[in-house]
Amino acid sequence: MARVDAVDASPAQTAMAADPFGQVPRLRIVGANVVAHLQAARGSYDVLYSVFGAVDFTDPRQLLPAACGALSPGGRLVFSTLAHFLSGDVAEADVVSRQIAVKTQDGEAAWMPRWVLQEQVWVKFLDEAGFADISVEEWPAGEGPRAAATLLVAARRPA
Repeated sequence: MARVDAVDASPAQTAMAADPFGQVPRLRIVGANVVAHLQAARGSYDVLYSVFGAVDFTDPRQLLPAACGALSPGGRLVFSTLAHFLSGDVAEADVVSRQIAVKTQDGEAAWMPRWVLQEQVWVKFLDEAGFADISVEEWPAGEGPRAAATLLVAARRPA
């Protein structure tokens, strides 16, 4: 049977997830730094999936090697990320984050890094992290004021 670990470093996010989903069988909500969690879970996952999540908000030079190591041989990493910034600015041509405005649990203004990278940058760093069979699809933006094109990225840890 499958087990799902939902990992987030934010106490506010894990508390918000625990209320409606805390009793779901085989779902474990983990409050942890994702890189440290993956480094401690060597070879234990068949699939890692991020929907505008940890991949967007964690330095890929740290996250991608940890993700590859946490996957079992043949395991898959699949993630969605922005193809460009919500402002319309072009994605970064190097591994550079931008500070984006967020609100704390108390509603106060804060900043956090977000990595919005060009397709070839993701491919390069996935390859360097040890992944194979890397594919990237770009999905067009939907409707609305915060619509942006999306990259759907998949890669496999070699067997």
